[in-house]
Amino acid sequence: MRSTSRMLLEDVAVLDLAQVQSFLAVVDQESFSRAATELGTTQPVVSQQIRKLEAAIGKALLVRSHARTVPTSDGSRFLPYARALVRTEVRARQCFTDSRLVVAAATNIGTYLLPRLMKTYATLRTSIELEPIVGTNLQTVQSVETGVADIGLMEWWDDRPGFNARVWGRESLVVIVSAAHPWARRSSVSREDLFDEPMIGGEPGTGTGTILQQVFGRSAKRLKIAYSVGSTAAVKEAVKAGLGISIVMASSVTDDVRNGTLRMLSVANCRLEKHLHLVIARDQPKTSAVVAFADFLSGQRRDSE
Repeated sequence: MRSTSRMLLEDVAVLDLAQVQSFLAVVDQESFSRAATELGTTQPVVSQQIRKLEAAIGKALLVRSHARTVPTSDGSRFLPYARALVRTEVRARQCFTDSRLVVAAATNIGTYLLPRLMKTYATLRTSIELEPIVGTNLQTVQSVETGVADIGLMEWWDDRPGFNARVWGRESLVVIVSAAHPWARRSSVSREDLFDEPMIGGEPGTGTGTILQQVFGRSAKRLKIAYSVGSTAAVKEAVKAGLGISIVMASSVTDDVRNGTLRMLSVANCRLEKHLHLVIARDQPKTSAVVAFADFLSGQRRDSE
């Protein structure tokens, strides 16, 4: 009698990386013939690889036409996982020859904090090459989950299984206004003041909204969210244009405040700060380069607080 685990393994079709690479080549080239040229093989071989892959998955992945070949809806859903599989295979080979870490970081961290940290780390561990990937918080989580990245730096973490997470730093949140705003000469504002001004939001999922809920409680509903834009850079430009005020990480506006294009204010009798989370796979050996880099980050951010 077969064990349950063995039954499950036998019932799941194993994906062939060569077939996955053929699928990606066809998607990228929008043609079986061009994909064959890119892969250095023939069109019948590519067609056979795609048929085997579709049979293994049980879904049609591509739609062929005279003009071009495009993914089906199932193919589009499979596409990011296919890319992750190929990247992971490449990185698995590199781990025996290269000293490289892929660091996925949420936009604000990757833009305003990570470059300086990478420069400092390079002076300490020149044998390790760091490859940054900057995206949204959700994309950062997905990069770590799929194995595309060795480590994730994000503004929130939802305790997904299989990972070790820690708070590696705390970033102060500040109110920003334009140089022409009536508050421009003030150093702080009250919580009540914030309810009277249009508030500009940034990238969804940054965690700022959650922090405001914690600070203001039910009163957070009184905040006048004018609209949300796609990034902190866009938020800053909207504030400079006088469209409203916003609450952002202090480190993201250092240059703007120095240049006089924005003013930075605190909230009286209220400490606004965002916890920065560091996430790695739970099975990392304590002596691995990933753990060493995680320890370095924690130490660097502690020293700066």
